[in-house]
Formats: sequence, structure tokens, C-alpha cells
Amino acid sequence: MKNLLIAQDLQPMLMSAMSFLHRADIAVHTAASNDDILRLHLEKNGHLIATHPGLPGMPCKTLCDIIRRGESLKKVSILLLCDTTPLQQEQARQCKVNVVLTRPVDTALFAGKVQQLLDVPPRHAYRVLLNIAVEGMQDRRPVMCHAENISASGMLIRAKERLASGNPIVCSFYLPDGSRVSANGAIVRSFKKDPLEDMTYYGISFQTFAPGAKEAIASFVERESNRQAELPIGAAKNA
Repeated sequence: MKNLLIAQDLQPMLMSAMSFLHRADIAVHTAASNDDILRLHLEKNGHLIATHPGLPGMPCKTLCDIIRRGESLKKVSILLLCDTTPLQQEQARQCKVNVVLTRPVDTALFAGKVQQLLDVPPRHAYRVLLNIAVEGMQDRRPVMCHAENISASGMLIRAKERLASGNPIVCSFYLPDGSRVSANGAIVRSFKKDPLEDMTYYGISFQTFAPGAKEAIASFVERESNRQAELPIGAAKNA
């Protein structure tokens, strides 16, 4: 699980621009102040911090100095988003961060930097109808849902059914190449892209696999990565 710690007022832009943040293997934690960011980092052992000089609490330089001096804290990456004002530009130069971006920022550049700093492996769209059996329900009743994307560590599904966070599940489905895979996992997060729609998205973290299933999924993702890379510019999005 990758922990992303972000300033609260950056969350709407991050979540709308970066679909990969909805993955089951990424946990997003928001903070109203730099003091909260430090507290979260101590608790969660963050992989990436995204903040800005205007966030309340301790100055960004103080936050960065504390983190970079701490033996158990300093391995985190830090992204600083600052304005064009001379004051914030100077504050950014004084901070020991991995990346500084200036607002207004290109969302594609921002998304790329966040994904790079989180070192997120590729995950590809896989839109098919499948059944999952949810343990804890009577007779482990199958639930109809759609797979949105998948990696060797988990998948994102959407369903009208109400499923509880932490519910253990059994997934069994076919990949496009005909490989049948089965895996046990658990629901680790849920969200709605549109509060008015009746569809809920669930992030599933895989825990155990049937023999060969993990390798089959990883091979599928790798093939899709290579295929997308070979498509002409602009075609990958519509593929």
C-alpha cells in the first residue's frame, strides 16, 4: 500500500485529474495543516507528501527540515506546489523537496510527477462483466459487477450492490487472452464518481492467488503496456 499525504485543498484537483489515485493499492490521506502532515507521516509512513507554502501550521521549511533529519522519516518524497509570488518562490528554494511545481500547473504534468514519485506500476483498463462471491453474505451470493482496471496487486470494480469495506471476496474471471484466474482479496476502499448515480466503485486488494493467476495478470498488464506504447499519439486514449 502506497500512502499519499496531501494538503486538504489540493485533494479535489488531485482526485479529478489522476484516476490512478482511485486504485486499491494507494491510500490518500488529507491534512488541513503541515502539522497534520507530519502527524500522518509518523503514523502512516508516507511515500509521497504533496503540500504548499500557504498551508496553515508550521512553515514548509520547518516540515521538510524535521522530515529530512529523521532517520525513519526522510525516505519520503516531497512535492511542493507554490505560487509565482517572490515570497513563495524563495520559500520553495529553501525546502529540501524532490519536485517544485508552480501554479497554475498543467494537470498532465502534475499527474505524471505524482505517479513517478509514488513509483506506481501500470494498471490497464479491463472492462468486462464478472461475478464475484462476497463472503459473509448468505451462501456467498455472487455479485454482478464490472472490472474497471486491474494489476497484479488488485483491481477496481463498479457495482450497484452495497458492499462493506473489509469484506473478503473471491474473484474468478477470464482475461481477454482466455486465461481463467482466481484470487482471494478484500475491499479496501469505496467511492462514488457521481453522488447522483447508483453505481459505487470498490477497490479490491488481492491477498492470495490460484496457481499461475498472479503471473497471468502481470503478463496481461505488461502486454497491454507494450501495446499502448506502440499506438500512435492520441490513439491510446480511444483504444
